[in-house]
Amino acid sequence: MARPTLFLIDSFGFIFRAYHARARSSAAPMRNSKGVPTEATYIFNNMIRRLRDQYQPDYVAAVFESDGPNLRNELFAGYKANRSETPPDLLQQIPDIRRVLEAMRVAVIEAAGYEADDVIGTLALRASATMDVVIVSSDKDMLQLVTPQVTMLNPMKDDLRYDEAGVLEFMGVLPGQVVDLLALKGDAVDNIPGAPGIGDKGAKDLIQQFGSVEAAIAEAHAVSRKMYRESLQNHRDQILLSKDLARIRTDAPLDLDLESLRSQEPDSAALEAVYRDLEFGRALREVQTVVADAQRDLRAIQAPGELEAMEADIRQAGEFSLVRIASPDRDALEEAPAYYLGLGPGVVRSLQSWAAGRVSNWLGDPALAKIVYDYKQHLLEEANGPDAMRGQIDDVFLMGFLLYADPSAATLATLAEKRFQQALDPHPAAVVGLLWRLRDDLAPVLREKELEGVYREIDLPLSPVLARMEATGIRVDSDTLAVISQRMQAQLEALTADIHERAGHAFNINSPQQLAKVLFEELRLPAPVKTGKGKVYSTAADILEALAPQHPIAAQVLEFRQIAKLKGTYVDALPALMRPGTGRIHTSFNQAGAATGRLSSSNPNLQNIPIRTEQGREIRAAFVPEPGWVLMAADYSQIELRLLAHLSGDPVLIDSFRKGEDIHTRTAAEVFGVMPGLVNAEMRRNAKAVNFGIVYGQTAFGLASQLGIPKKEAETYIDNYFRRYQGVSQWQCWESYLVPHEALQGTARPHKSVRG
Repeated sequence: MARPTLFLIDSFGFIFRAYHARARSSAAPMRNSKGVPTEATYIFNNMIRRLRDQYQPDYVAAVFESDGPNLRNELFAGYKANRSETPPDLLQQIPDIRRVLEAMRVAVIEAAGYEADDVIGTLALRASATMDVVIVSSDKDMLQLVTPQVTMLNPMKDDLRYDEAGVLEFMGVLPGQVVDLLALKGDAVDNIPGAPGIGDKGAKDLIQQFGSVEAAIAEAHAVSRKMYRESLQNHRDQILLSKDLARIRTDAPLDLDLESLRSQEPDSAALEAVYRDLEFGRALREVQTVVADAQRDLRAIQAPGELEAMEADIRQAGEFSLVRIASPDRDALEEAPAYYLGLGPGVVRSLQSWAAGRVSNWLGDPALAKIVYDYKQHLLEEANGPDAMRGQIDDVFLMGFLLYADPSAATLATLAEKRFQQALDPHPAAVVGLLWRLRDDLAPVLREKELEGVYREIDLPLSPVLARMEATGIRVDSDTLAVISQRMQAQLEALTADIHERAGHAFNINSPQQLAKVLFEELRLPAPVKTGKGKVYSTAADILEALAPQHPIAAQVLEFRQIAKLKGTYVDALPALMRPGTGRIHTSFNQAGAATGRLSSSNPNLQNIPIRTEQGREIRAAFVPEPGWVLMAADYSQIELRLLAHLSGDPVLIDSFRKGEDIHTRTAAEVFGVMPGLVNAEMRRNAKAVNFGIVYGQTAFGLASQLGIPKKEAETYIDNYFRRYQGVSQWQCWESYLVPHEALQGTARPHKSVRG
């Protein structure tokens, strides 16, 4: 009967070799996105996985060095004294290597006061009585432990295996004589002195001739070579000390049962978490497949009795994740799942629509926590409306948006890739498990980044408010819009006639190519640089605005476009978007629609109706309350500037707010050097642009474009601002130094006078 096999891994030996092999290569150091070094962990992880997959040992242990001095330091103070300090970025990886081993369920063994070699020697001697032992190492000192039951495997040399014959061929001596060989030739790595003047060849010759160090010393007079003879005679104590230092102990005090080293299947979930943290993409994808296969528990609830059992499981767990299958055809859901509920990352139940009443009860039960994607949308889809869900809610959509401040990063596909480095499986059964995993993954990150308060106290409570707003909708007077539409149509027809008359012929005003031909070839207005694939002249708004002072046709085209856009986007479109059952417009308010965190509106966008033009104000007037009701407008008063005053501590800003002054008039007076009573509308408008531009890091170029003034004049505005509001200048200066460079990529930078 074959004996079982125990693999003993010289962990630190491979960790150091993995690190230094990477350091000697031309490849860049491996780091995860947090900047944590990972190269030694990566190489060591791959080696352990390959050993287990290829050899499938019955028992396995990773042996580590213990901290502090050991018995050899007591024998010889200079032992290993010439070794350099362990590089900090290698030390940083040791805990992660231990995490990998723990997740792989590989036992980690060490003994205080003893080196890893001694622990391996002790285990090898103890285990060899009942099993074959394989020492996994590239340290030739270990070859002294080879016996008929103990071999050494060197993964650094294509898994070269050393038995007794292999040791004799490689070292020139038998395994039991390796320590004698080291005693004579010494070891520069461990600072073992050896016999002065006797190198590797001389040491081999002497051991082959006499068999041991002790015999060579006793018969030194018979050594023919004078240097060797005198070294043996004059350095007896040093040589014997060197042998004692080189000898691997086999009596380390290890209080363990060999059965505790039996190989086990890895903890796939724990291993997945480690690989995700270290960003080992390929290894992560492989273990995720294992996790998915191991945890796949999908059952269809098809009878009321099964539903009762499921409810017991849900109440025991105290929480569940939910994916609702929306379909306009409710009858089609009678035979197909209408809900998928997760009782954990891999335990999923599917329910048909006949269970909708019970699901609604669970959703409304405040004792049960729920994990969803897009809380607001769930509220809108539930039959009981925006108040359908109670209790603790976790929305991984809002979690992802808060963490990344990027609407595109909050999608399930992006979150799966970013957090778990895996492609999204769109099947609802997979999604409901993914929601659970994402909640468990994102929640501690939000706490770490001090975003949990924003999430729990602002974003989550806002979702049902927005759901009620969307469900309620806003009333539109379609008769008013019809009148506006007729008037706009008449304006467009009049503008079309005027434009055609100025051009000298009819053409399609909405065609950029035809318009460009009229403007730049027929009327010979100053032509911009040709752009695009076909190298055509641009007729964009900024081009037409520049041409307007030179020819009235440009201004008329701009007016034509503005009216046509308002008519098509709002006046004619809004009545068609009114819901028949309510007679209202039901826009979507998006919590994660803008990177700044501001709400956005879509289908239709009701935040983009112009207010500065007469036509825009007419359209806004078509939004009306129910008879007897009123529309109320509420807005924070200069909230960004109040935050700026608070954060910067600028005394001028703070004084202005405390006095209840119009902040834009005060800024205009400060920037333009006039009394507040002399500030006109244009000066206040420019000051307002400066105020809000400063908050968002607007440059002089951007301000000049916004106000239609020369860049030099815009620079003067900004410089005057910072001279008067020095607290803001100093605060932004500190911010520019404190914010990491990466965080500034793609964002507005502070004005040059601030950074200077």
